[in-house]
Amino acid sequence: METTKLNVYIQFSEQEELVGQLIIDGRRILFKYSDAYLKSGTNLSPNQLMFDDNPQTAEEKPFNGLFGVFADSLPDAWGYLLIKKRLSADRIAIESLNALDHLTFAGKNSMGALQYKPSVESNQQAIEINLDKLNNNISRVLKGESSVVIDEIFGRGGSPGGARPKIYAGYNPKTDSIISGIANLPEEYEHWIIKFAANEDSKDIANTELAYYKMALDSGIKMSECKVFHSKAGNSYFGTKRFDRIGNDKLHMLSVAGLLHDDYEHSTLDYGNLIFQAKKLTNNAQAAEQMFRRTVFNVLAHNRDDHSKNFAFLMDAKGMWSLAPAYDLTFSSSSQGFHSTACAKNYVDPGKKELLELADIFSINKAKVIIDEIKDIIDAWRMYAELCGVSNASIKTIETSLKGIRSRF
Repeated sequence: METTKLNVYIQFSEQEELVGQLIIDGRRILFKYSDAYLKSGTNLSPNQLMFDDNPQTAEEKPFNGLFGVFADSLPDAWGYLLIKKRLSADRIAIESLNALDHLTFAGKNSMGALQYKPSVESNQQAIEINLDKLNNNISRVLKGESSVVIDEIFGRGGSPGGARPKIYAGYNPKTDSIISGIANLPEEYEHWIIKFAANEDSKDIANTELAYYKMALDSGIKMSECKVFHSKAGNSYFGTKRFDRIGNDKLHMLSVAGLLHDDYEHSTLDYGNLIFQAKKLTNNAQAAEQMFRRTVFNVLAHNRDDHSKNFAFLMDAKGMWSLAPAYDLTFSSSSQGFHSTACAKNYVDPGKKELLELADIFSINKAKVIIDEIKDIIDAWRMYAELCGVSNASIKTIETSLKGIRSRF
């Protein structure tokens, strides 16, 4: 493909605007804001980009020469697998693609408000979705039986980032119908993301994530609406309403990984960094307290896949930043078995001591009350799990881990 120039656009509502251009110059990738956007827009990545008309380059690591704000548009493990298999059908080696080539696969409905042209066109016709059929296709892809289903999955609204298979979808809560996630959905449809189980996941993983969603809400954590979709075959699929969409209008999204240029797979971040950035970028003390609540929840609830891609900020058309709602909150372990993000420098077994240390540094009011409130909610895990249909085997497994953490409080 060898894309050497790529125009970057932003589209909050109907009108898209040219933000700037990405150019490959030898071994470097240059980015330059457009003159028009400098007059009318706001910096897309305050920590990494200068808001002026000079060409800018990023370091080779961690995003292969891309600035993190654009690397956020790249597919993660699942999307990468789809692209790899789609290209192999055309006898194109994915290794032959450069960073700009990968961005061309980010369609009009990818996360956030950025778009890239020229782009790889995808099917933008709304099609009714059968979740079980789609799940079977995804299973075939994961097992390596690829060719015929790749384009079909691409046509169901693209591939959001993340390791687990998932799709963009349009959901109508009045009729309980689901269509593929095109950029401009028909009236009464909402933009959602629906997840599918990976090979190693338990069958009730959607129910577990729903129980965690309900515990998080009761812990004072802001999240977008979530639910479990039940299929005719008796399968359960976890879904969440997209927080980067207001109707068909969009919000610019920037992950903490993109904001800080953090290698999220080998992160050295601490929750202190997240609390600091939440207050700095939004200029809002409530955002810092909200990030502290998420810290407490993740520690107590054994959410150890708490890497920097799983925290984000949103910017609206007026250039105002806010902390994105929490997402991907569930019982999980990182590849190392420790927390991906440290708590007061402790990745292994943080507890009340470390949480109070963070609260003291950042002047979090009523920190002890917040910790005790969330601890009581996590203690009621079995109640939440039973209400959400989690299997007894999963309830016991998670219960054992939660009790081990409780001893540090």
